[in-house]
Amino acid sequence: MKKEKQAIASSSQRKRRRILRRNEKLVFASSSQRKSRRRRRRRRRNEKAVFAPSSLPNDVVEEIFLRLPVKALIRLKSLSKQWRWTIESRSFEERHLEIAKRSHLDYPKVMVISEEYPFKGSKGKLPRPDTDIGFSTICLESASVMSSTLITFPQGFLYWTYASESCDGLFCIHSVRTLAIYVVNPATRWLRQLPPARFQTSMLKLNPTPETWSDVKSVCYIAFVKAIDYKLVWMYNSDASSPNEELTKCEVFDFRANTWRYLTCTTSYRLFCDQAPTSANGSIYWFTEPYYGEIKVVALDIHTEKFRVLPKINPAIASSDPNHIDMCTLDNDLCMSKREGDTMIQHIWRLKSSEDSWEKIYTIDLLSCSSSLSEFRDGFNWTQKDLVEPSTPVAICKNKKILLSHRYARNLIKYDPQAKSLCLFFQRPLCRRYVSYFQSLITHV
Repeated sequence: MKKEKQAIASSSQRKRRRILRRNEKLVFASSSQRKSRRRRRRRRRNEKAVFAPSSLPNDVVEEIFLRLPVKALIRLKSLSKQWRWTIESRSFEERHLEIAKRSHLDYPKVMVISEEYPFKGSKGKLPRPDTDIGFSTICLESASVMSSTLITFPQGFLYWTYASESCDGLFCIHSVRTLAIYVVNPATRWLRQLPPARFQTSMLKLNPTPETWSDVKSVCYIAFVKAIDYKLVWMYNSDASSPNEELTKCEVFDFRANTWRYLTCTTSYRLFCDQAPTSANGSIYWFTEPYYGEIKVVALDIHTEKFRVLPKINPAIASSDPNHIDMCTLDNDLCMSKREGDTMIQHIWRLKSSEDSWEKIYTIDLLSCSSSLSEFRDGFNWTQKDLVEPSTPVAICKNKKILLSHRYARNLIKYDPQAKSLCLFFQRPLCRRYVSYFQSLITHV
């Protein structure tokens, strides 16, 4: 009996030892697991996040990026140093620009440049300073706003804001009432303030009022072009007081030297002060004042910086009152238009590349349009019979409909030459200019 009790006790002890050993293993395993988990957590905290932006080859990624809009590319720059380096490189900007130019032919767009409402977003009854300029991109086919940007400039314009044509997605915004002059890329929100031109300084000293402005025989518009480098060209009538003094003066801004320089004018004609210059075919063009009853066209070759007088212009243009004619660029061609005084029909001619002949491309008869569409919300009547100033063509749509603006209107209309119909395309109350446009990444100016 005693032996049996000893055997049972011994068996119980062995069982307890096995249980203890098993528990010790479990505790040790659990402790090891906890230590391992703690080590893994420490490693994760100490490790820097490593992103693999793409498993595609760099050249393939770049080809994809070249076809993306500017807004998407700006976002992608923050995801990878390699991507930022690629997108900000000069070669990528130039290649992206060439693709944007080709795409613009199939999907044309218009930029609306406008001063913003003085009291919109202001505090109390105090208006905002006139430093806010709005840039809205419109698709020609859908008339929808693709993007809208508000840019605040450091210096105001005294509500005398002038905008150039677009040059590779860039604009020159300036004022003749202040020393403000900027080059801006609305897509990237990049801007560069330039030193004032001599013309701005002289106008600031003169300080003309709106009532006396018509007596100042000058031209308030800047041409923005690119030869090898970008250039601003400001040509204006001089206050010639002696027979040997030049009738016009021309200033050219050198972006590398960051300074304005005079360019010798070799033409003996004064410019018509109420017309903006137009650039096409490697030249800038200006209308002159009537000279012995005939209007001339002065051209400046942007590569050689040599002036010439256009050898042949349409006789209907040459014999007109300069207030009845207009000049613009359509599909990279120089175009001129005239509104007839009796019928109010506007004809548009295009200059052929040889500069020796013209062809008529549009005849616009606004008087034949429905009277219900002749006046829009801004109160401007496009079919006003005594309105001699022609409409300004802005762009041609795929279906040959044409977009028109006017110096006295704030809206953009679409005219269908086949149906002879007129419809409102876009309206912006404080619009300063409608211009053909495409986005770019260019900031190296």
